[in-house]
Amino acid sequence: MPRITHHGDQNIPERKRMVNADLFISEAAISDMIGHAEKGAAENSEVMGLLVGRIYGDDKGIYAEADKAVTAGLHADEVSVRFDHSDMTRLFDALDDLDFEYVIVGWYHSHIGIGCFMSETDVQTHSSAFGESGFAVVIDPVKEELKVFKGSVNGTEEASMVVKESHTQMA
Repeated sequence: MPRITHHGDQNIPERKRMVNADLFISEAAISDMIGHAEKGAAENSEVMGLLVGRIYGDDKGIYAEADKAVTAGLHADEVSVRFDHSDMTRLFDALDDLDFEYVIVGWYHSHIGIGCFMSETDVQTHSSAFGESGFAVVIDPVKEELKVFKGSVNGTEEASMVVKESHTQMA
């Protein structure tokens, strides 16, 4: 069963970050999320999915690495989105197929042409799933914007993000 991260977790490994950012996300995850959001916008529908990776702590607090974005069937229109409960098996299968130890570190969703922000519904969704932790990536493919938010005592606040490059082997 997938584990969702939360700040009360006592098993968060300590690891000093080299760059002061809240979320380190892979190019592949960014590409998958943007492609998903563009496809949804073409169908006039919002999209959403989960971010999986690892969570760490250091003297500056909690931060996360997101290596993959996973999703499944959705019920969506131009202003709302939720997982299709009848397709949850596909979501759990996608998580089971991951070849690394992970926790769910956050989620992503799109807005179509209205910019990147956390609506009241988004904040409630985030708070119910992650409490004061986790990350939310919001993508507006029409305005070509992307922002990341993190849980806080006030619901959510904007966070900083670094995109991790894919590495190629050198001869």
